[in-house]
Amino acid sequence: MAMHPSRQAALGLAPGPAPAARGNLQTSKGKQPERPYIGPWSSHALDAASHGAIAFCQIYYEAYDEPTRRDTEIPQLFLPQAKVVWNGNPVPADLPNFMGFLKGVPLSRHDLQTLDCHPIPVLDPAAPPSSAPDIIVNVTGSVLHGPHVLAGFNDAQATHAPQNHPRKFHEMFMLRAAEQGEGMQPKYAIHSSNFRFIG
Repeated sequence: MAMHPSRQAALGLAPGPAPAARGNLQTSKGKQPERPYIGPWSSHALDAASHGAIAFCQIYYEAYDEPTRRDTEIPQLFLPQAKVVWNGNPVPADLPNFMGFLKGVPLSRHDLQTLDCHPIPVLDPAAPPSSAPDIIVNVTGSVLHGPHVLAGFNDAQATHAPQNHPRKFHEMFMLRAAEQGEGMQPKYAIHSSNFRFIG
């Protein structure tokens, strides 16, 4: 079934005029602001975002779940001005407080079940037009917290306690190019993260 060209353009599937701004957003002159049209991403950009997101999640959750690595390696993955929210609570991004937060989180074991990512235009108005895109990464899975993560579940009674069962979670990251790496490929760091239990 063919899709009307205006619908293709609105979904970013084909070149076309920018979709109209939504809502009642008004400028000081009473006109809705114009939004620049962003054409569809190339398959190369989508592949790069997908591979980068998979590699990022592997690095992030392996370090997070390893007690000897969490408070030393995880802060290095964040930009200095990063916004961090953990289950609805803002976390200070300055290094001493952030490391204190990480040390206070119980032992964990994450089991990722879904991962979705999308490149998006850089939202920073000061960024040059040629900037590498930001990458939105959405992760869902289950996480187990507490000392029993390393205990091997030998105590049958303990395994029936509610706190010894994994909980469902969702985490969203916005990754931003922090610097150029080898071969002019951008190196990404976490610009924002939002973790929440969903079950």
